[in-house]
Amino acid sequence: MNIFIAPFVNALFGFYFLFGNLGWSIIVVTIIIRLVLMPLVWPSLKSAQKMQALQPKLKKIQDKFGKDKQGLAKAQMEMYKSEGINPLSGCLPNILQIAVLMIFFSAFNMVSGFSEGKVKAVTVNQQLVKVFQVKDDFKFGDSFLGVNLATTPAKVLGGGISFGLILPLFLLLGSGLLQYWSAKKMMPNPKVDESVVKKETKDKEDDMMAAMRTQSTYMMPLMTVFIGFNFSIGILLYWFVNSVVMAGQQILMAQIERKK
Repeated sequence: MNIFIAPFVNALFGFYFLFGNLGWSIIVVTIIIRLVLMPLVWPSLKSAQKMQALQPKLKKIQDKFGKDKQGLAKAQMEMYKSEGINPLSGCLPNILQIAVLMIFFSAFNMVSGFSEGKVKAVTVNQQLVKVFQVKDDFKFGDSFLGVNLATTPAKVLGGGISFGLILPLFLLLGSGLLQYWSAKKMMPNPKVDESVVKKETKDKEDDMMAAMRTQSTYMMPLMTVFIGFNFSIGILLYWFVNSVVMAGQQILMAQIERKK
């Protein structure tokens, strides 16, 4: 049993037995994953929200120091320290999302491979608890809203323009837009942060982190849309629901901070 993949495979099978539909199983599992990760992501969301609220102060500091980059960086870092903020905390949610996506990708490929007859029951049963184990003749449905979750948007498009393209295109574009919105909310003004990170120590590592923070705002959404075109629709469904819940958590955090 793979200790990383097995929990996801069991969850997908368990909720499939409950709902009788793999699509709803993916949706529920994704929401549960986001709730489990919430204690780890919440501090980053809180820090990002604080940084958004500090934009007027940051602007005043910029105006005060002008072209004095070292003085500007020092003043900004002192303000972050006094407010208990880590300027790079916004990177954590993206790192977690990628790590969990890789594990979920492997788990879903095993489940969808079994439904298509490419993976044997004995292989799947190695990951499943006894109550969920299946026989070779078990029929596993992988259709959701009329679309095969094991196929890819590229394969659907290969068959010509059809109604079946609506769901994968909605998932792709919706995920990209939601991730862009979330990234903009997580990252303060790039001009401010780059000077903070780069000028404080002048280390190459800091330069790389500053570039990563800025580029992730655009790279993650673009990667979702273009690379995701060759991902199975089941993975796109997971990514879309993940993005929706992430956006919901950010909105919730903003409301909580606003009431303080």
